[in-house]
Amino acid sequence: MATLIPEQPKDCPYGERIVYERLGRDLDADCIVLHSLGLHGHETKIWGEVDIVVLSTKGFFALEVKGGKVSCAGGVWTFGDPAGSSYTKREDPWTQAKGTMFAVCKELETADSSFEDVLFGFGVVMPMETFTATGAEIEQAVLLDRREFRLHLGYYIGRLQRHWTKVFQEKHGRTPRLPTRQDIQRARQLLRPDVDSAFSLGSYLTGVESRLVQLSRDQVRASRRMAANPRTIVRGKAGTGKTVIAIERAMQLSAEGRRVLYLCFNQLLARHLAAAMAAEPRGRRVEVRHVHSLFHEVIRRAGMQDRLDAAAGTRELYAETFPRTFVDAALEAGLPAWDALVIDEAQDLLTPDNIDAFDLLLGAPGINRGCWHIFFDRYQNIYGSDVQEQVERRLAEAQPAFDDLFENCRNTRQVAVQASIVSGIDLALEEAPDGPPCDNIYYRDRKTFRQQLEATVARLLRQDVRPQDIAVLSTRTRENSLVGDVREIAGVPLVDAMSASAGDMVFSTMHAFKGLERMVVLAMDIDDMGDAGRSMLHYAGLSRARCLLHVFLPESARGSYAGQAERFAARMARQAV
Repeated sequence: MATLIPEQPKDCPYGERIVYERLGRDLDADCIVLHSLGLHGHETKIWGEVDIVVLSTKGFFALEVKGGKVSCAGGVWTFGDPAGSSYTKREDPWTQAKGTMFAVCKELETADSSFEDVLFGFGVVMPMETFTATGAEIEQAVLLDRREFRLHLGYYIGRLQRHWTKVFQEKHGRTPRLPTRQDIQRARQLLRPDVDSAFSLGSYLTGVESRLVQLSRDQVRASRRMAANPRTIVRGKAGTGKTVIAIERAMQLSAEGRRVLYLCFNQLLARHLAAAMAAEPRGRRVEVRHVHSLFHEVIRRAGMQDRLDAAAGTRELYAETFPRTFVDAALEAGLPAWDALVIDEAQDLLTPDNIDAFDLLLGAPGINRGCWHIFFDRYQNIYGSDVQEQVERRLAEAQPAFDDLFENCRNTRQVAVQASIVSGIDLALEEAPDGPPCDNIYYRDRKTFRQQLEATVARLLRQDVRPQDIAVLSTRTRENSLVGDVREIAGVPLVDAMSASAGDMVFSTMHAFKGLERMVVLAMDIDDMGDAGRSMLHYAGLSRARCLLHVFLPESARGSYAGQAERFAARMARQAV
């Protein structure tokens, strides 16, 4: 893969973005690709800008990208974009590309005369247009349009090399010099130099995060299997992208005209997904519900709330009483059936009585013949093996297809390793990108904890991490946590996640934050590290961090952490054999 600078372009038109990302994937590791390079030495403009510059061992090339429809009438060129807007120019794309190429060439040769015999060229890319017109100003030899855009872009760069080598030979009577790796690095420093300033952790984390949003091979395969099978069970550890493909499958079904019920265990996740789905045209037939809010709504309508008080405890309430009462209430009060059911976080919901409730939600086809997709993490299963066996036998009657996800598309490797060590339950490491170190922060007492927390948040803010990218997670409720009486940290309010707005730094219990995530997680109140009874909660909470995880631990926990790290290393060694 080529080096992209920047890793994630800002305010980038769709056409430019897909070309830029494809170049990054297709070109060799020696290549450097620059986006939106400003040029003060343009021949005809006070200030010019080149869409994309490719610095490669095949030559240095300035690319002009036109992402939508392209036409010319009466000497005026019209360029559109996928969103439907358009603009006009007197200058054709080839002239634009030629001007920026000369500006790049001039800038490099002025700074270092050794670039004078290096191969320079330009190209025009129209990824969504088939452009066959000819004319004096149209140079088809350097054009890449939709006819060849699906091919490996290394072929296009090779074509530019051959074309501009021939042009150079005809003009100068000799062969141009192809750039070396040293030339590429030198040109990069001249065109887009490193700035000696304070390190921006926020920008770095944004770049790391951009590598986590691509669909993994596992996810693509699972998505295709779901499209071909009406009933599927998808299993994967934390971070393997179950919610991503669950949402995508729900929208696919909605786009087919089906009424889809998307159920999840977590209230915050349900609220977040419902808001996101409301803004998505493909999701207009998807109803996102917190499963127990839906159950309670139907139970209340039927006047059966008093039955819930009969449960002997929380486990019995959610495993048996709630779903049984819901079924009775729905049969009495009436409930329309949905065409398809998507169940996220199903490890918290897979009991025989809950399956009876899901069967009812699908109407006449039911679980055995209806359309449903279930997503769960077996490492967070709160019910015992006996219940799991009953569920497996029941679902087996429906002959579902199975998929397992192994690739981590949420967490950096450092986050996954740290969460695995502390919790004792291993997150997926495959395909996880590298990120910054995830350190423990040790404290002596409550006072030093506050000082450490204040200093950590202040440092993150100075390094361009936004408050809304930070979540403070505890194993305890806020009033019982180490931040029980803390209302702000480093001058930024700490807002309960249930009442937070878009720009807030949030506090939540680890349990309530299941299914959600943040770029940075500050974890605290890690009680009984290594204890089997707490491991599942630590695993669920710490895995919410995408790019950076800091765990606050008392000094007395150093030995426990060292033991956890040794056991993690031993597990990795066994897997490697």
